[in-house]
Amino acid sequence: MKEYTTEFLRNIALVSHGGAGKTMLAEAFLHVTGATTRLGKVEDGTTISDYDDEEHRRKISIYTSVIPVEHRDHKINVLDAPGYTDFVGEMVSALSVADGAVILVDAVAGIEVGTELAWRYADQFNLPRFIVVNKMDR
Repeated sequence: MKEYTTEFLRNIALVSHGGAGKTMLAEAFLHVTGATTRLGKVEDGTTISDYDDEEHRRKISIYTSVIPVEHRDHKINVLDAPGYTDFVGEMVSALSVADGAVILVDAVAGIEVGTELAWRYADQFNLPRFIVVNKMDR
């Protein structure tokens, strides 16, 4: 990966309630940009961002992962933050360094506690944000 000046560097936090699909969206970014040749699966423990043994065992994110992707002469650091409220400190840390937030909403479950927390914390940091409604195929 080449070096980038700050004008071509962005930090984007993926935040939401647990299980909304943040990690799989990060996997899709990696795959679409050519950083990986396959999509990992949370169930199989093969995602790039869930690297810890405990994350593999629980099949959830516990730590924020930095996923660097290159797109159109920019380096985008995708911050895949855990969604379960036990790990809200990780979400807050990710949002504190982000340039913007992607807030995922599970189409089946709707807006949940973690979704509302993500919105409030993004608001506290005055971050631009957009909503991704995920799992529309269910």
